[in-house]
Amino acid sequence: MGNSITEQKIKEAARKVFQKKGFEATRTRDIADEAGVNLALINYYYRSKESLFYEIIHESIGIFRNNLCIIMNDKDTTLQEKLQLIVENYYSIFEREPQLPMFIFHEFENKNEAFINEFDPHGIIHNSYFEKQLNECGKSNDEVKQIFMNTVSLIIFPFLGNAVAKKLCGEDNEGYKKIMEQRKQRISQWIITMFNL
Repeated sequence: MGNSITEQKIKEAARKVFQKKGFEATRTRDIADEAGVNLALINYYYRSKESLFYEIIHESIGIFRNNLCIIMNDKDTTLQEKLQLIVENYYSIFEREPQLPMFIFHEFENKNEAFINEFDPHGIIHNSYFEKQLNECGKSNDEVKQIFMNTVSLIIFPFLGNAVAKKLCGEDNEGYKKIMEQRKQRISQWIITMFNL
């Protein structure tokens, strides 16, 4: 097994364990067990749990955040198009990494400063072209916050509360996937209607 393959194996295992347990509850041994490697290899490649965590959040959260910033600051898309792209961006990453919403929630609750600084949700919205477009439509800064909060809530709850939502809907995995696909198409329209955009 080559070095790059071993490193990737450790990184993928760490992503799973961090997203499932959070930074504080994760032990380096948990990552080694998940990766099926010797504990010493984790220290060899990444030096510490902290440095491995920073690399994971930089990749997972950094890519997610950068994509959102690109959408928010695109001067060639309408508000309506931006809302649909925001929904699609969230869905694409949460479908690939279903534990990510709980991980984000957990790290914010634990006041993990490194994570919060990397994610910087306020920085995504504030001074964005999206915010400017909303202001030009007569929306105050408080309304901008409500629009974004409602959008994120409508997206995240069915991922965060997956088991509860399935029970509420009375659906198995396949039926729930269909409902989620319908939501993906409708959320932006709900927000447009709710806030008269």
